[in-house]
Order: sequence, then structure tokens, then C-alpha cells
Amino acid sequence: MEDAQFKYLKLKGANAAYLGSLASDKVLLFIGRNNTQKNSAPLQKLLNRMILGGYLLIWPKSKNQSISELLAEKSTRAVSYLNRILGPNERPIKVWVRRLLKGLILIIHPSKWSYFANWLSASQVEDQTPIIKGAIQAIGEGKSIFIMSHSAGGITASTLTNIPNIQGIICFGYPFKHPNKGAESYRTKHLKDIQKPFLIIQGTKDEYGGKDVQNLYDLSPCIKLEFVDATHEYENLTAGDWAKVTHKIEDLLQAT
Repeated sequence: MEDAQFKYLKLKGANAAYLGSLASDKVLLFIGRNNTQKNSAPLQKLLNRMILGGYLLIWPKSKNQSISELLAEKSTRAVSYLNRILGPNERPIKVWVRRLLKGLILIIHPSKWSYFANWLSASQVEDQTPIIKGAIQAIGEGKSIFIMSHSAGGITASTLTNIPNIQGIICFGYPFKHPNKGAESYRTKHLKDIQKPFLIIQGTKDEYGGKDVQNLYDLSPCIKLEFVDATHEYENLTAGDWAKVTHKIEDLLQAT
């Protein structure tokens, strides 16, 4: 999302990076993870791989999400020399250097102190629904919208299918069950009632639900599962799997 070709739209309590014409009738809306400490690498990678002729690509992000990405970028650059000295493997000193740099950046920028409070809290999870609804309202009625999401962004997306101009949803790594918690009904109980095309691209090694999810949950016939050899982060997805995923997404966009 750092390419110069992206422009930025100011929303209430958030910003949205976008590529394309705001006048376009076809919109691809991105919803990343709702944990401000984590990013959504598969969505960012797809932005550089997919050619979506005529689509307006838009990614709404809360203030804390934007600050989180800025801090990650600056701290990673600043400690890159440690990789040359200590090697590529993660070590405690690298973790603490990143934390120190992030803290210093926050201290000298009072406008970012709200993120610091969020960073220290027990949970860095944000409810993205108001931000997404605000983005849809800002985009304007009458547009054909598809949602592409990752992780908990897929839960948010799945609760928005009653909005008339949302045509379909794509989700990387739907979080069926948190690996460190028991069953939480808000994640899955509504999936049997989905009435719009919903493509879930799920890693067979995903800690939030692997290939067994197809037999564990009551899913709507509108939900299609596509399994790939990946974890929840999709870090090592092969070129062949990326090509397959891209093809499935394009099929959904063109068929709806």
C-alpha cells in the first residue's frame, strides 16, 4: 500500500488508500485483520499481482492500523543492520530494539499517543464494522462492491452481506476457531445463513482451522472452500497456488 499510485480518502475516524477512479461502479473493498499489531500480507501481495480492469480498489484503515504499519516499517528499516551483524534469525535483542524504537517514535509524536494506549492494553483488537460501513457510505450507493478479507476481517465481512450492493466476499484464512480458546459462536453460527457468494481460501496448516473445517461447521451452500498448502500468514505460498487463488478470485468477480 506504499506505492505512489495510491491515493488517500479521509473518512470519519479512518483513512482509506485507493487505486482507480472513485467514479467507478465496481469496487473491491479490502478488510484486513482487526488486530492492530498484525498485518494482512496476502491482501497486500494480491494488490501487486492482480489486474482488475475497471475496479476501484479501496482499503479502509483505522488510525491505529495506519500507525501500526508506519511503526513496523520504520522499526524494521532501523534494525536491518542487526540482521547483517547477528544473522537473519529472530533474537531477543532485535525484539527489544524494535520495541524501543516504536516507543521513541510514539513519545515524540503526541498525535499518535492514542495508539500507545491501545498498544499497552490487554487487547489490540478493533471493531472494524463502523469503519467499513463508513467507507461504503463514502463510496456511494449504486456501486457493485466485492469484499476481499483476511482473518478476522472475514468475520466482519460476513456480517455485512445484508448490504444490498455487496455482491460477494473473498476471505483468506477465515478464523473458525481461535487456537487458544474454546468455541466462540460469533465466529461461525451465522455462516449457515450466508446468501451471497463467499469464497474462503483456507490453509491446510492454518491454526484457526485447517482442512477439517469442511466437516466441523454448518456452512451455507453459497460458501466455497479452496484449500492451499499454507499457514494463517500465507508466507510461503507457491507461485502455483498463487496462480490458482488468483484464478478462483477472478472467476467469482466475473460470474457475479
